[in-house]
Amino acid sequence: MSDHFHTSVTSTHTQMHSGSGPQINNFFGTFADKKGKPFKTVAADDLLWLRRRFVDPPEFGRARGILESQGTVLLDGAPGSGRLAAAQMLLHELRVGEETFREMPLNDDEGELLLVCDDIADDDLLLLDLSTADQKLWTRAHRELYSVRAEVHKHRARLVVVLPDDRGERLEPGLGPYHVVIGRPPGPEVLRRYLRQSGFPPEAMRQLGPAAEFLSRMPSMTEIAHYAELVGEARENSEAAGDLAGWCKEAYAALSGRKGQVSASLCDLLAGSQRALLLATAMLHGAHADVVHGAAASLLREVKHPQEDIPLLEHADLLQRFKEIGAERDDDGRVRFTDLGYDAAVRRHFWTHMPEVREGLQAWVGRTVVSASLDQDERDDLVSRFADLCLDDRYREVLVSQVQWWSAGPVNGAGQRAAVQALTRGLQDQRHGWFFRRRIYDWSMKSGLSDTLIDVIIAMCTEVMAVHHPYEATVRLHHLARHERRTTRAREALTRFVHADPRLLRLMFDRLNRQFTEDNRYEVDVDLFLELADPELLAGAGPRARTLIARDVVRDQVTTGWAVVFEQRSDDVWCPPARRWLLAADEGGPRHDVLLDVLVEGGRQQTGVLSRLYVMAGELERSLPARPEQDGRLRDRVLRKINIALGIQAA
Repeated sequence: MSDHFHTSVTSTHTQMHSGSGPQINNFFGTFADKKGKPFKTVAADDLLWLRRRFVDPPEFGRARGILESQGTVLLDGAPGSGRLAAAQMLLHELRVGEETFREMPLNDDEGELLLVCDDIADDDLLLLDLSTADQKLWTRAHRELYSVRAEVHKHRARLVVVLPDDRGERLEPGLGPYHVVIGRPPGPEVLRRYLRQSGFPPEAMRQLGPAAEFLSRMPSMTEIAHYAELVGEARENSEAAGDLAGWCKEAYAALSGRKGQVSASLCDLLAGSQRALLLATAMLHGAHADVVHGAAASLLREVKHPQEDIPLLEHADLLQRFKEIGAERDDDGRVRFTDLGYDAAVRRHFWTHMPEVREGLQAWVGRTVVSASLDQDERDDLVSRFADLCLDDRYREVLVSQVQWWSAGPVNGAGQRAAVQALTRGLQDQRHGWFFRRRIYDWSMKSGLSDTLIDVIIAMCTEVMAVHHPYEATVRLHHLARHERRTTRAREALTRFVHADPRLLRLMFDRLNRQFTEDNRYEVDVDLFLELADPELLAGAGPRARTLIARDVVRDQVTTGWAVVFEQRSDDVWCPPARRWLLAADEGGPRHDVLLDVLVEGGRQQTGVLSRLYVMAGELERSLPARPEQDGRLRDRVLRKINIALGIQAA
């Protein structure tokens, strides 16, 4: 029910790779969300979470009717009305068994169609999220919606398109019948759903008077979800029994950012050591007091604050110093502010209103994260909080530069993990995700990247972008594989990633074919073709019993690929993969027989290659046990194909 809900999920049985397939074992073993779940699992959990809290918005029934009768609905609505969540629920209602929907991928490579629809299958449930598209992206998508709509209709599929803000009124006339503007769900009912799911008893929610001031602002669905979360936190932090009214008041104060409270506190906290402790506590909220104290001291050094000339025994103790800034230690020695949400308010105030501190704070965060003084949870929290400060149009480059610093070399494992976590935060942000995807694209186009940054990019593509932007992830991995010099990690990751999803395999054959038919060939693409052209994947039954090699366009592309391999690679390079193709073809059947057609046609211009294929077929035939059900011997079948390719009439 939020325009910023970003964890929609495809079927748990779909072929779209989204993080649960093969991994790079030396790095991804610890790469998941903070609870240790792969991002695909988190997405599935979040969809169920949303279903329990969803309230039908006005015009939802009309959207449902158009989707069922026409197969396509273009969902519009005011910002904050929850149109993306509504789109997810429209498709979720149509699921069969555990299968739900999958997102239509976008191909952001220049010169190519943006919307990829040649893999739409019968009865597919599809989501096309354009809610954050800028004018350029929307113009491209708008042009292609007609062809997408036709493909959806052809396959009796269902498609929900979430439109960007302020675009619905300028739709092409032919798309008008599918356009629905949903309204804003009733705020009180949405809040009741959220509170009920948080364990509040029904009798406590009959009257939402304590939340009246908050609801009168007509908050977005995102704000309502956050407010309900804060009410729950206020209840958990309450030492006494408390009541809903008090918790709602505390949550509203936290949601409002405690405006003025931090400024008033700073008027009393004039000493640099006090302000350093205040900021360090906010950045390391919940860390051990010793960690916070040491971090505050290092922050003073980072900003080059003069040392206070006070004898050590005359310093106030930590309890007093924490009390002065409104914080306290719990029984485990961990430090937290007494007011809910005050840590976030302090962080935002320093970052926004004390610009001269930003550079020093960034350097302090960078070094503190890789220091040995923090445990893993404290590091993760610090990275997340710093990333949140940077998720603004003005400060995104700060986060990019910090990721580069953490990835510049072998600082330690903490630096690599921090870079991964910071970029993950950026990529998963609904508003700014496109910016970080573009930065990853720019990096992938460069040579000479550090090994650490290469590993980080691979992680982002195969784990995070794979969930919602698999085509863009594939493009970036391909560019990275082309430009890496010292290793082949990117190429290996790309091969595993693409082999897990037939749609991505088709995309790669499209990309390789363009290189093979143009002059600007990348040398690595020839070897990459040999790794991607797996005969079992091409001839095996794919989703809904479709076979890739049976498609004319794929067959032509793979034939061209083999022709380039035979031309540019020696026998000792192409013979092992060709032998695998002959072995697969020996299994018989029309699906596997076409493998011989492709292999022979690829070598048609080179009689030496055809002779070698014939000899190889004979060698394999002698080494394999005979199967009476086969349609002719392998060597004879290859000879027949060669004669056909060369136009030789059999006697």
